[in-house]
Amino acid sequence: MKLLVTDAEGLLGRALGRLMSERGMDAVLIADAQLDLTDAAAIAALLKQHQPDYVINAYVHNDLKPGVTVDSRWPHLIETGVAVMAEACEQAGVALLHVSSEQVFDGNKTTAYAEHDAVQPITSTGQAFLEAEQAVRDRCARHLILRSSWVFGPDGHNFLTHIVSEAQQRDVIRILDTQRGCPTAAADLARVVIAMLEQVDCDVDPPLWGTYHYAGSDVTHWHIFAEAIVKATKSCIDVEVESVEAIYPAGQDDSLRPHNLELSTRKILATFGIKQLPWRRGVQDALKMCFEPPPSTGSGTPS
Repeated sequence: MKLLVTDAEGLLGRALGRLMSERGMDAVLIADAQLDLTDAAAIAALLKQHQPDYVINAYVHNDLKPGVTVDSRWPHLIETGVAVMAEACEQAGVALLHVSSEQVFDGNKTTAYAEHDAVQPITSTGQAFLEAEQAVRDRCARHLILRSSWVFGPDGHNFLTHIVSEAQQRDVIRILDTQRGCPTAAADLARVVIAMLEQVDCDVDPPLWGTYHYAGSDVTHWHIFAEAIVKATKSCIDVEVESVEAIYPAGQDDSLRPHNLELSTRKILATFGIKQLPWRRGVQDALKMCFEPPPSTGSGTPS
């Protein structure tokens, strides 16, 4: 199978690039700057040129700090760009795997969210992801929607690299701790994406198209996640930080954040046999890449 990956220089895109290179897969990696997701003609031309079997829309929303959107382009890219991509894929006869977010839920459930639970986003980013999901369902018959959460890795700006930077500069790191969820290593998410497409490509009956959840194992809170990153970082380099403190702001600001973003992964296990990996292992692996890079990353060159 031939794959085309969008946002190849992003967090998930780089992880996919490394994995595809290691496995010698036939893939075209498209960097963010090379493609306007809202340009239907450009996308149609790209699909005609490369003729992939599957497109992986690898844009992943990341919070450097819990609850804070760091890129104002996200809502527009998610809402409009994904709809354009889905329609182009349908017209070209190409299947689409779209990575979505746990933020489509309101966070009021006390247990893990399953795929069939009602969606009710309470943030603008969550609403954008919800509308993008619906656009994919409406416009591209052969699709996979993969919701994940708290994606982190060694590349670019994300929670892990933010905490590593803070640990080198501050004595105390204070973390807003109003959410619980499941961190997900980008490398782990890349593994899952490829495993899903490999099984779909076998044309099993009944078809496996639909919506699935995947996140790292063990639900946690932001400050515990930060503590784990700091502890693992100390085993790699000297740091200034002495403690990680959780803070709990009260009032309206707190009410605008989903409190529980835990995802159930039972469906993806039952359907694809894909098991969760612990996010703490992902932290160790990501930091190893940060501080002990191999001679060649094998990340590929975006085309």
